[in-house]
Amino acid sequence: MASGVLCLVAMCKVEDLMTRKVLTVAAEADANDAAWGFTMKGVSGAPVKDESGNIIGVLSKSDLVDPEKRVSETDARVTARDVMTPLLFAARASDPVSFAARRMVETGAHRLVVVDDGGALVGIITPMDILRGLVEAKIDARDFDAI
Repeated sequence: MASGVLCLVAMCKVEDLMTRKVLTVAAEADANDAAWGFTMKGVSGAPVKDESGNIIGVLSKSDLVDPEKRVSETDARVTARDVMTPLLFAARASDPVSFAARRMVETGAHRLVVVDDGGALVGIITPMDILRGLVEAKIDARDFDAI
């Protein structure tokens, strides 16, 4: 947690639990290379950036194995852009953790891209980040009273 202080007095914010060092994937990266990178880094997905550095979607292990997203067996190269999910679910760093949890449940998303007020990528939050906060007693049930 960023501040090292428990979130029990004030409502815990996304920025208190999010992962700040975010692995991103270039849109034109080879999908097989991205899969290998996920395995090596121990992650199940990452935001995809275009040539200008804008987040244009999310690539997950599920996308990489989805037969409906494969372009074709004969294509020489499949890129992250070809198989990513172009829909992006986000939260602001200042949002309550309860908002992020509710958003993941409602959308079925396994990760939310975290942005600052200007829309710049500042982190990512996953169910594992929230569970870690519960296990490490950084948050408790009172943080979810609003759900």
